[in-house]
Amino acid sequence: MAFINYKIKGEGPPVIFIHGFCETREIWDSFINKISNDFQVITPDLPGFGLSKLTNTNSTLQEIGNDLNEWVLKQGFENSILMGHSLGGYISLAMVNQMPSLYSAFGLIHSTSKADTDEKKLNRNKVMAFVKEHGVSAFVDSFVPGLFYQKNHPSIELVHKIALKTPESTFFSYTSAMRDRPSNEKLVANYTKPILLVGGEKDTVIAIDSLREQAALNDLVTFHSLPEVGHMGMFEASPELEIIVYNFLSNVSKGRLRQ
Repeated sequence: MAFINYKIKGEGPPVIFIHGFCETREIWDSFINKISNDFQVITPDLPGFGLSKLTNTNSTLQEIGNDLNEWVLKQGFENSILMGHSLGGYISLAMVNQMPSLYSAFGLIHSTSKADTDEKKLNRNKVMAFVKEHGVSAFVDSFVPGLFYQKNHPSIELVHKIALKTPESTFFSYTSAMRDRPSNEKLVANYTKPILLVGGEKDTVIAIDSLREQAALNDLVTFHSLPEVGHMGMFEASPELEIIVYNFLSNVSKGRLRQ
């Protein structure tokens, strides 16, 4: 298993926050302050991002999920709750799908259980062709502002700075893996533990109507939509999202959301 860089903050029931594409664990630093008062918050760098190593650049998201499950077992983070942002949600789904008994619940923040549409797959191929010609930095310059509905948000600069650290090999590996990932809608529909789905009403990456459809698949889903928010609720609506996540974690840890 490749080296996984991570940090722990706080004590209590374990919660693992998994960052998205062209991000690192730093994306959660300010968001988890209140949550870490009552929970053990674990924030890893995904393989290839931050200080974590990506040993196989042809990895699928299922294989990345398996590596993360091995890391969870090795570190003793059993019965934790997974919280994944975007790509982190895809990987959370892969982790739960492979080892459902390892986790007590999961949440998707601006993420989806659906596979890429044909149009989305074609777009990912175009993005890879663009990066091959112009490099990651040129992609990041247009990609990061598009994640925010609030175009003058002060956190755009921070997210842009983090995204520029993405190695080209990591970029291509994950873009291909996201394109080829399977649907996990059946997992959402059949899961017997609590699920949190949160989306932004102005998100151009993950349509809010699609999340509403997925929320209707299972009575154990807690669904929230964030008005005037794009793909980055942890920045654009930090206080609101923090309360949503904190309440979900508290309800799970106290057994209030069981079937």
